[in-house]
Amino acid sequence: MTATPDITSVGIVGGSLAGLFHAVALTGLGLEVDVWERSTGRPDDRGAGIVLQPGVAWFLREFCVVDPDRVSVPVTHRQFFTGDGNVRIMPMRQRMISWGTIYQALRDVLPAERYHDGQPVTALAPSAAGATVHVGEAARAVDLAIIADGSSSRHRGLVTPDGAPRYAGYVAYRGVVDEADLPKELVARFDDRFSFWDGDRSQFLCYFIPGDFGTTATGRRRMNWVWYTRADRPELARVTTDRDGTRHGLSLPPGLLAPQVRTDLLARARSTLPPPLCHLVEHTAEPFVQAILDARATRMRNHRILLTGDAAFVVRPHTAASTEKAAADAITLFQALRQAPSSDTALQTWERLRLAEGTAIHDQGVGLGRRLGLDGPEAAAVADGRTGEEP
Repeated sequence: MTATPDITSVGIVGGSLAGLFHAVALTGLGLEVDVWERSTGRPDDRGAGIVLQPGVAWFLREFCVVDPDRVSVPVTHRQFFTGDGNVRIMPMRQRMISWGTIYQALRDVLPAERYHDGQPVTALAPSAAGATVHVGEAARAVDLAIIADGSSSRHRGLVTPDGAPRYAGYVAYRGVVDEADLPKELVARFDDRFSFWDGDRSQFLCYFIPGDFGTTATGRRRMNWVWYTRADRPELARVTTDRDGTRHGLSLPPGLLAPQVRTDLLARARSTLPPPLCHLVEHTAEPFVQAILDARATRMRNHRILLTGDAAFVVRPHTAASTEKAAADAITLFQALRQAPSSDTALQTWERLRLAEGTAIHDQGVGLGRRLGLDGPEAAAVADGRTGEEP
């Protein structure tokens, strides 16, 4: 592997999947890579099911020496619950994986001393030869800096000042249930199926994902479900205020849902969802909720500072493309640095390609949300250019 000679050190802001994809790929080029993550310890992956897309599967195989088929759960059919109580089934092969399985595979191949958790980057400053990463009182000069600190990025404005996320007008309630905690007849109903239900301005979907330590053994998997539903700003504030009255703004982790919000969620499930889906909600001990956001970067590069993953484009979950997009950002950078005649050409090529794909996926997600009737008035106002409000 070779890279352009004037880039030998890389600093990555953010140690979630986008940051780790880049760290692993660029380490494969022989570069000196350091990752700074503001949180401490291994993140909790309960509730993070992901459709395994080809780019992520390729990355796991090539960079992590992990067989993606051994750490994902196969489905052979899609199952659609209809309003009259019937079910339509169509063949469609896919594989499902968990956020934690991908995270662990990436961490396993990245040298431990290169991952600095509990160390937030306080400032990132461009320089003539790259950038300076400030962590507490320390400063580190790097040849290339990559901003990968997610949708709530603190450093996005260094690259694209107009890229802050906007609320789409609806939320996703999510839940994970251990397979062992579900009745056998319910397991049989969902086994080998990617299940959907479309309601009035609402959508529910579910599928099995790996359990602890990436196990895919029957009986040890987890059921992952997502329920999209409209929520105006007052409702968003209500459902993201935890059981102790603390407002979280755009998301609420498992275990913090206020009792009344949980009561309302169960009541809505019993009155609207088909019984099998309702039973999943009833069996979920700790549902959680997140706002659906849109963010679209107009730039992904400021000299030697790059913007990647959800820090650049927040795409709606309907696309099943957020993790794939982050992996593709890293693969494209790997290939550009290996093949281009100069670092400037490599980074220009990377930005051009990733802006085009990010924009296409963003627009696809917005279109899917609208076709499902999920967009709220806030999203319509933004689309019409009537407001510049951020969430």
